[in-house]
Amino acid sequence: MTKLPLYLTISLLSFAFIFSACSTSRQAADGGPSDAEMADEGMTEEEARALQQLLDENRSALADLQQSDEVEIPSVFTQEASTGSAVSRNPYQGYRIQLVSTRDVQQADTISSQFQEWIEAEALAYNPKAYVFFKQPYYKVHIGDFHSKEKAAAFTQLIKQKYPDAWVVPDRIIPANVPDEDVTFTTGQDTTGTGDNSFN
Repeated sequence: MTKLPLYLTISLLSFAFIFSACSTSRQAADGGPSDAEMADEGMTEEEARALQQLLDENRSALADLQQSDEVEIPSVFTQEASTGSAVSRNPYQGYRIQLVSTRDVQQADTISSQFQEWIEAEALAYNPKAYVFFKQPYYKVHIGDFHSKEKAAAFTQLIKQKYPDAWVVPDRIIPANVPDEDVTFTTGQDTTGTGDNSFN
């Protein structure tokens, strides 16, 4: 029997080890979550679906209550820097408008793209960006960057004509994308003529 050179033997053993390691990880990935992982999640998929349906049915109404200040907002999102204080407001703390929360990444991307096309066609003084991000287990589509809840709520009323389930959420924002203070948002029912950002 012929002896294999040392480098060839080491190469074959390395290849066999790597192949078996890949095979083991593939089996673990294909096996799905373990019972321990399922226990950590805290709810079954059926319970999660029921909760998501309940949220979907009530989100818009809850957002309208929040806008009218009938729902208490955590103080961390409403506190202002005291007068004369050396501590100023965090410029990255603010609000965005959530259009959708879904487990389907393609749906989130589609809604984001459709919103961008729609808002660009409206030719407003403020053209908000759409952001898609993942917060387990959902993909969320947020739009705009607002320092004040009032500005976000006013803009939400405009886009509810197209996206009725839109609602204001506290979020980390990009200060460079915040609309100017003099930009106002009005609906087609506003007859004062003060706002030039109206939908027809």
